[in-house]
Amino acid sequence: MNRILSLLFIGMISVMPAAAQQPKPSATETFRSLLENEQVSVKEMRLRPGAKIPPATYPNSFVYGLTDGSIVYTPPGRTGFEISFRAGEAVWIPSQLTATANETDKEIRVLVVEIKAKPPVAAKSKSKGKAGAKPAKKKK
Repeated sequence: MNRILSLLFIGMISVMPAAAQQPKPSATETFRSLLENEQVSVKEMRLRPGAKIPPATYPNSFVYGLTDGSIVYTPPGRTGFEISFRAGEAVWIPSQLTATANETDKEIRVLVVEIKAKPPVAAKSKSKGKAGAKPAKKKK
């Protein structure tokens, strides 16, 4: 009887830590790509309560809230800062290396628009419009 209780106790101890650990969300569970090209990347980001994304480098971006919420950004070796927003509100996020977390008890949904590159320079026109006009000769 004591042996059975001992085995049962050992089995319970080995299962408890595994049950207490929450699985980390994968990139596919967190981000869903909506548009991707040379200039921008538009993604829907879902952060479950307590979800954390490891440090990554992000380009200049803006975040558009689909739900009310707040996200904690923590640059390596620095104090984290919280950005709060309402559904329908846009927030500018400058380029940075940072970890991201949802420290609330609600799921957060936002659209993230990452600005990848400057728009291409328009080709110079060869027409003889105002920009291509020759300077007028001065009258004497």
